[in-house]
Amino acid sequence: MPDSNVSFGVHLPTRMLQGVESPTPSHRNLVEIVDSAKEAGFKAIWVTDHIVYSDPWMDCMLLLAAVAGRAGEHGLCIATGVLGMPLRHPVALAQSFATLDILSGGNLTIGVGEGSTKSDFDALGLRFEERRKMLEDGVVALRSLLTTPDVSHHGPYYRFNNVTVTPMSIQKPCPPIMLSSWGSPIGMRRVARLGDGWVASAWHSTPEEFRSALGILNLALTKQGREVDSFPNAVNTMFMYVHEDGMQARKLAVPIIERATGTAFDADSGHYLVGSYQECLVLLERWVEAGAKQICVWPVLHPAEQIRRFGEHILPKVAKART
Repeated sequence: MPDSNVSFGVHLPTRMLQGVESPTPSHRNLVEIVDSAKEAGFKAIWVTDHIVYSDPWMDCMLLLAAVAGRAGEHGLCIATGVLGMPLRHPVALAQSFATLDILSGGNLTIGVGEGSTKSDFDALGLRFEERRKMLEDGVVALRSLLTTPDVSHHGPYYRFNNVTVTPMSIQKPCPPIMLSSWGSPIGMRRVARLGDGWVASAWHSTPEEFRSALGILNLALTKQGREVDSFPNAVNTMFMYVHEDGMQARKLAVPIIERATGTAFDADSGHYLVGSYQECLVLLERWVEAGAKQICVWPVLHPAEQIRRFGEHILPKVAKART
């Protein structure tokens, strides 16, 4: 694995996956996930966002708030990967993000996107077809609100005068704001123009598709006069179940993943980290060779145990392969 800077994040269980017999997340088991992540060598805690979805979905911002202090004590980054920018007003979001940055000790990464599910927009009375324009207007407003006092903004969707959000974040000028895209040229140009990094989705991309999109992004960054090599990226929503027995891993995880995605499981696609430790190392190598800088896994069962298995059987071999 050529990139010595690759790191790993883990998703909190915002989504109640069907076919999983596990209790609704409590503060105790959320903290257990964070503690296990620290012990295993992970670098970040991630959440994903929906409001009205086919499966029950917990408020991602509140889950992050519940663990922000613990993550900060461990030196772990907390991240929204990603939050639907059009689903919340940028003034309210600025207050929430500044608060999370303070609670985490200055360890927040903001990830926002256009939103992918029409039911979220319908429930809020928002026009789904306007989501990309709302994202662009909202990101500009959000960055201003997090950076300076007395902000006035007069965009096509958000308009306000002389707004100051205090207390302000610890990170200056503001926490990094990464943008999501599934790899379209328009999306990658938006990331280069407005973002501090790119959030990709393993669910919606193969490693080879990621590599192609990264090439588009690098060209767009160059045209913007921005540094290519230091521009962050993260691959999120990688459903995971690792085991010494690959057949057993697939027996347990595949039915859950197929229900969650509505598609047939494809072990060779690179979308999912499911199988034996060696099989999963091979898959991770494809992602890192494609240019992934952070990979964010989502245990579909037994999250704390899966995190420990990853830390014991996979991370040391990843580190050894990078030296």
